[in-house]
Amino acid sequence: MIPSAVLRAARAGFGLRRGTVRVLSTRFGKVCVAHRDAAGVSQLRLVREDADTVARLHAEMLWLQHLHERHGLSVPAPQRWRTDALVSPRLHAGDGTRWHAVHCKWVPGAHLNRGLRVRHMARAGALLATMHDASIDAPPGIAAGRPTWWIPRLFDLATTLRDLVAGNVAPPDGVTATFADALRTAVHRLSTAHDALPTGPACSGLIHTDAHWQNLRYTQRSVGIVDFEGFGNGRFMLDIACLWATVERRRDGDALLNGLLEGYDRVRPLQAGYQRDLRVMRAFRRLDYAGWVLSWPRLDQEPWGPALLAEAPAFIESLLDR
Repeated sequence: MIPSAVLRAARAGFGLRRGTVRVLSTRFGKVCVAHRDAAGVSQLRLVREDADTVARLHAEMLWLQHLHERHGLSVPAPQRWRTDALVSPRLHAGDGTRWHAVHCKWVPGAHLNRGLRVRHMARAGALLATMHDASIDAPPGIAAGRPTWWIPRLFDLATTLRDLVAGNVAPPDGVTATFADALRTAVHRLSTAHDALPTGPACSGLIHTDAHWQNLRYTQRSVGIVDFEGFGNGRFMLDIACLWATVERRRDGDALLNGLLEGYDRVRPLQAGYQRDLRVMRAFRRLDYAGWVLSWPRLDQEPWGPALLAEAPAFIESLLDR
């Protein structure tokens, strides 16, 4: 249900002209819409108020502004409220709920799937490298207010995965005790491998956390990236792993990875030992996917879900054994 009074107030507060609205999503306590008027297309996001809504949205808008204005990246560029704020004041819906809104310019281009080629991956690698370099001069306080994307944070969100690994619950339907034991062992090994990785600003900083192909936007001359709601602290190789994980099984998967890494290295030289770092982050990404599948009402909600889940422990172990 779209809070129409909030939407009207948001359009007025951000100075949007009369135009058309297309709903993009209505999940997780937020409403995202595309607004088209004579000035073009932009995106409005309405978010139900909770304890940290304003702080969270403000940090995201500051980060996007930094990436766009200081580093020249094609990201959703924040637009200001009539009082010059990046986040709207409290907006009231007819049912008594309270909301806040943000408004960003539209990132041009289209996402590619089978159309991804080595040259596209190289451009994406350069984009990710520039984004990671932007951590060096990030606005003060942003990193301190963002979560670290690693197992504790994943377990906060993927509670079925957390409880299964901890042995606090019986395995859900479709999951055997043998699988649960194998997953528990894989997670322990993954934690140990992570602890052995080098630390510091050369390896970690502010990352996108969900840099898969659907969040990339390609034009003839540029590549952009969207969906920064989950940005946080983490290892830079996780963004590489997120992108490659969606194409690694293609026949040209290795060539795509090489293109991605070469594009990255041209902007931000890869650190010694990055291969191990990338393997550990690929293993973590697969654990992330397993947690997502386990959160579904049914494991076969998507036809590929049971197979992806079943192979997760062996896939994680195979990466850590190299």
